[in-house]
Amino acid sequence: MIDRRRFLQLTSGAALGLMTPRCSSSKSTGPADTIIAPSPMLWGDHGSDAAHAMIPTKSRPEGILEVFLMGGLNPWDTFYVVPEHGDPKKGGEFAGQQWWTWQDGEENIPDIFQLCGGGNRPLYEPFALDSEGLMVNLGPWLYPLRERKDILDRMRIHVVFHDLEPHEGACPLFLSGQPRGTPRMASTGSHVQRYWNAHGVANRTVPYSYVIYPTSNYFAGFNVESAFAIGSHPGTAQPLSIGLMPENPLSEQLSRATLTGYAAEVDAAIQFYLERFKAGYTAPGAPKSLDVPGLMHYIHARNAIQMSPDLQDLITPDLLKVMTGSECGYEAELDPSAMGLKIAAHLLTSPIDPARYVHTVDSGLIESKDGGYDTHEYHVRDTSRNAVHMCRELIQIINEPGENDPTKLDLDRHQVLITSEMGRTPYAQGGGNVRGLDHWPYGFIAVSIGGFVNDERAGVAGAIGEDARSITGITPAEYRAALLLSQGIWPFSPESFAVSDVRGANSELEAAMMVREKVLGFTS
Repeated sequence: MIDRRRFLQLTSGAALGLMTPRCSSSKSTGPADTIIAPSPMLWGDHGSDAAHAMIPTKSRPEGILEVFLMGGLNPWDTFYVVPEHGDPKKGGEFAGQQWWTWQDGEENIPDIFQLCGGGNRPLYEPFALDSEGLMVNLGPWLYPLRERKDILDRMRIHVVFHDLEPHEGACPLFLSGQPRGTPRMASTGSHVQRYWNAHGVANRTVPYSYVIYPTSNYFAGFNVESAFAIGSHPGTAQPLSIGLMPENPLSEQLSRATLTGYAAEVDAAIQFYLERFKAGYTAPGAPKSLDVPGLMHYIHARNAIQMSPDLQDLITPDLLKVMTGSECGYEAELDPSAMGLKIAAHLLTSPIDPARYVHTVDSGLIESKDGGYDTHEYHVRDTSRNAVHMCRELIQIINEPGENDPTKLDLDRHQVLITSEMGRTPYAQGGGNVRGLDHWPYGFIAVSIGGFVNDERAGVAGAIGEDARSITGITPAEYRAALLLSQGIWPFSPESFAVSDVRGANSELEAAMMVREKVLGFTS
């Protein structure tokens, strides 16, 4: 037994665990191989009339890695190089824009390409035709990725557009498909977490979804925390968030060392007080407590603390160790790109309780002056080292043909997404060697590799014109709805997407069929 004073001391220490990343559903006493028995229309299920709108089971990934390039990846020197656009020889209103912006001056692409180890490789290489019939090339900063034909053969570039220029609005919109302030603003990870809480193994106590993020001042300022927003979902849908930092305290927090051996007693006492508190919300004669969202969120957070030691075997101190990195002649004492990808691969390939969705926020090997890939100044210098480094680290965690390393991603089983909240302007901002690019959400890209993408669906979906605006593209809502559909999750519900989120659709079935074809590339 412990007295009241000791109990308060212990619980005040345990309260620190509320700042620990959130875990998932409650623990069961069933056998390890027990599966939750399917019941009619669990969350994320579809009706029998919609079965043909789902993609084949064999095309659904077992796990998804989303690499989010915070700040806005520039398409014109990475995934969407079209030299015909802005060619100075042609003249016209857009001459010298897009690819041609950076070919001369004190800081130019050819010079920096050599600094980054480009050697005698071409600056860009052809990839596929867009919907307007123009060849889209892969740019210089992707050269490590360009050397993996197995990856390119299963890569689909989506043209995306919206009209929110500030990061504070663009990040929530792209990451959830919903504008800031709406009740349905929930991340893909939250939808996935809720679905597998209902459809997964009965006694699983570790999450299905994770968000890995840099502890940067820009992270919260850009509203990138919307990557683990739950919207109208219950608290159990919260992905677990892992911050990247020196001397990460997460492993110690998971062990609940502050309780000094009294964890069971503290948990029992808190459970007693929680039950008594819940009783205050029970109407006379009612069989159970009323559903009070705030109380339910708190109870979930408390249960997550109680289950946190179950994560210790999965998230070990070695996994969280700081990694250093270098690229294009620059060195960093903390490499969030490599650290995030290493942790993500470990979570997705774990032989026990593998993740279904891991979102890693990449702010670059060295953040630009304005944070992440937000290159208002020194665009070529900052984007080159960050994008080349991301590609170099990404290919290290994807199996080559015949490699079969169980700790690496397998493109037959895993999907890799490369995303960003917006693109960059097709024209320079500033002058001299400090030239940068401003925000540009009117035509940018998102990339899908592996999973549902095979040789039939690889290529470019959509087109961007010479004015750098989308000619044929998709919205963030259409993209996010399609990601759910690709995993066998019906994307339409009060907590996720509405029919009106898919342009031109008049019913849920029609909306599903439209994103199935436009985004995922499955024809009727």
